[in-house]
Amino acid sequence: MLIFLYGEDNYRSRQKLNKLKANFLAKDSSGINLQELDGRQVELAELKNAVQATPFMGEKRLIIVENILGGKNKSLLAGIADLLSQGLPESSVVVFWEAGVPDKRAKLFKLLAKQGQAEEVTLLIGQALNKWIAAEVVSRGGKIAADTASKLAAYVGNDLWQMAQEIDKLVTYKKGVEITAEDIDELVKAKLDTNIFNFVDALGRKDRENALKLLHDQLSSGEHALYLLSMITYQFRNLLIVKELLENGSNQRSIAKEAKMHPFVAQKTAQQASNYSSAGLKMIYRKLLDLDEAIKTSKIEPQLGLDLLVVGLCG
Repeated sequence: MLIFLYGEDNYRSRQKLNKLKANFLAKDSSGINLQELDGRQVELAELKNAVQATPFMGEKRLIIVENILGGKNKSLLAGIADLLSQGLPESSVVVFWEAGVPDKRAKLFKLLAKQGQAEEVTLLIGQALNKWIAAEVVSRGGKIAADTASKLAAYVGNDLWQMAQEIDKLVTYKKGVEITAEDIDELVKAKLDTNIFNFVDALGRKDRENALKLLHDQLSSGEHALYLLSMITYQFRNLLIVKELLENGSNQRSIAKEAKMHPFVAQKTAQQASNYSSAGLKMIYRKLLDLDEAIKTSKIEPQLGLDLLVVGLCG
């Protein structure tokens, strides 16, 4: 049997992989017939031996291969494709797991997608994300209303690794009492940061005084300059995506789905995108990437770099 799990939502795909492993170990608790291979280091002979080995005192072997498709060794990938094309022993269950979305044009990807039980695990948005949050809260012994789950989704987005941490924190804090919107305001750092939104608005208006004030307020509150730069870059990346969708005729409702954003975030971003031209957004995004590189290579001090960015953009 051949199973192929991949997709942008590697939190849920990892959960699916862990469930497959747990189900196998429930039937074969020794673990002798479970073999896990790092696709970035595996050799063809090692994989071939793993796939063709006979189970030891059991009916099946489970072989898990992680992140093989991103490798640069073309001969290895071609060899694996040839190996799988020959078919697998009835006793071998081989799972290929990828942390993201590989190149779908690759020969090995096409083979895995065609011959295996393939599943692309996509990012959750909208009601699907809200329902997932509610279910996770309940599974951890907590309570949350639908509108509160929606607010948490707007704050954190669909990074489920971060979301799981925030849910754990909220459930632990509330100790079985229903999580409220106020709890989220108090305990969760919003990925949709109001101050970042206001800062980007000020840049769009070329309001240098207000932009610098918002920036310095954040720094004075203890936020690191590199964190602020990452959040500003994240927002301009979203603006670029949304601006392109708007110019291609998408409406605000479809933007949330196409850009894989929460509807609230998509709405706010679409409104903000109207303050910028596409060329202006691309120019600012490039400057942000250049500044990030300059800071990380110690060519400029972080706060000075941000100050100069604001002055340069606001004139």
